[in-house]
Amino acid sequence: MKKKTLATAAILSGILIGFASVTAIDLACKKRPPKNKDKDPLDDENLSWLDIQDFEDLEITSQDGLKLKAKLLKAPRDTNKVLIAVHGYRSYNLKEYAYYIKFYHDLGFNILLPDNRAHGESEGTYIGFGWLDRLDCIQWIYKMKEYFNKDLQIVLHGISMGSATVLMASGEELPSDVKCIISDCGFTSVLEEFEHELKLAHIPPALILPTATLLSKKRVGYSFKEASTIDQVKKSKTPTLFIHGDQDDFVPTYMVYDLYNACGADKDLLIVEGAGHAQSYLVAQELCEKTIIDFMNQYIKE
Repeated sequence: MKKKTLATAAILSGILIGFASVTAIDLACKKRPPKNKDKDPLDDENLSWLDIQDFEDLEITSQDGLKLKAKLLKAPRDTNKVLIAVHGYRSYNLKEYAYYIKFYHDLGFNILLPDNRAHGESEGTYIGFGWLDRLDCIQWIYKMKEYFNKDLQIVLHGISMGSATVLMASGEELPSDVKCIISDCGFTSVLEEFEHELKLAHIPPALILPTATLLSKKRVGYSFKEASTIDQVKKSKTPTLFIHGDQDDFVPTYMVYDLYNACGADKDLLIVEGAGHAQSYLVAQELCEKTIIDFMNQYIKE
């Protein structure tokens, strides 16, 4: 019992020092490695292809003054098609999307790979958990419009927290250049995701979340309670493909059904059998690619 009390005190201290530095998600990640980790489509040929690509470094300044970085890989020919690929929690642009880049490049897309705030090469102390990042994502959209200086056909693709980011962005007023969204394993809300992870770590949410929510509002400027992906997709007008693994216990599979049902835009749903969190493409690459192509073809013109 004494060890348990000390452990709880340590967790509380970590959150009080900085809620984004020591979170329930960190604890859960350490305890539960992702399933299907042994499967990796990045063979030597794909890695060699990535190594010779010419990525351009881009930068924006967020609304709260952070310098945010991204890498841009231009399409093999002139086109107005742009993919903005948003990575997940504790990842970074190339790491998350290494196995998707050639797929989208072969489809003729310019590919923008931002580093989220407090990730990769971008500035920031606190992770936005999608809510702050949604506004950064919108700024990247306008950066692409400025960069290419023409009407665009933009696809937003997000994985995990990146999925929540693009879904949260969909509830805002987006330029007509944004044609569709690919959402892979996003959560319904920051609060619900934290509650889920705390329960898996056998920590009562009531012990942690009230204090963390207050700190979030004070230090970062938003409350976990307002960071609702569900509420945002209800307002969405952007066609959205939802992808989720049926073995996902990090962002539980039921969340994708809640998001899909709540979404106010045209939508489709792919549940990948045997896939854990963010593993759908690794488990069923051909199925994911065909589903994504079929979905995008409804909204993207050659």
